[in-house]
Amino acid sequence: MGGVTLERFASLHEGGALADVTEWVHPLEEDGNVALGYGEEYLQYIDEHLNSKLALGVYPLWKRNGVWMVNWCAVDLDDGENSSVHADNLIALLEKTGIQSWKETSKSKGYHVWVYLTEPVAANVARKALTGACRVVDVPTKEVYPKQTSLNEGALGNCLRLPYPEHRNPGRHEVYDPSKTDSFFSLEEFVDAAWASRTSPGLLRSLLRFFEATEPKAPQYKPGNREDANFKGNARSIWEQTEFSDRSEAMYAFASSLLWQDYSEDAAIDWLRRLDERVGKFTDRADREKQLQNIVSKAAQTTRYHD
Repeated sequence: MGGVTLERFASLHEGGALADVTEWVHPLEEDGNVALGYGEEYLQYIDEHLNSKLALGVYPLWKRNGVWMVNWCAVDLDDGENSSVHADNLIALLEKTGIQSWKETSKSKGYHVWVYLTEPVAANVARKALTGACRVVDVPTKEVYPKQTSLNEGALGNCLRLPYPEHRNPGRHEVYDPSKTDSFFSLEEFVDAAWASRTSPGLLRSLLRFFEATEPKAPQYKPGNREDANFKGNARSIWEQTEFSDRSEAMYAFASSLLWQDYSEDAAIDWLRRLDERVGKFTDRADREKQLQNIVSKAAQTTRYHD
């Protein structure tokens, strides 16, 4: 298989690097360097994937102007009998937003749901967008690709197996034709359909509203009313210290611990003032009270309070 089908299949699945997943996952290498997920050598490897014994996976992340980008996003579903239902629910939701996605049978009994893009998008946008869509319809989000939104130097991240390797078990690594029941596209039919219905970055970004709406909210601040001297934990440890390597950090941790233990902000300021008399951080400053209030206010904004 070559020509337009080969070039379009390769373009749909471009990424940062390639993995040989014929028997196990390991990065392909060219002259000691990891084979890239784009370019002439990439096209040659894709040709082998579609027409020979080599099976490939692609690492999605690549970098442009300091930003990690992707050309596609996907969900790998391997949740037993529920996987097909999860895939169908996600595809139905995406279709309602105008996004065409594709259900592929994976190597075992699971499924991949692919979304191909007309232009690259930032990896964090793609991950949040697809994660949000999954949350809305209760689809597991553990295997949303890209699984990373940035990489350390030399790292590749996680790869995903590509559909239509030449050597595959019947009915596996093939994409369903949504216009028919339990029928698969041929490779040419799939590439033509996927190429013609790629998703624009703007349309993918429209899914971010689902991410924001389903993002777990931090517990709200609930002021306490304690004032006593019976504080425990980190506050007690700091109170009993005699030497401090970082006085500001110690005072902030002291205030946070008090608020966690249901002390009121006024009481936290009062106890912080007493600690300062021993620590000597702000005792000689004209703005001492303002500094103490700032520490407690900052602690109140970041401390997680129990109900």
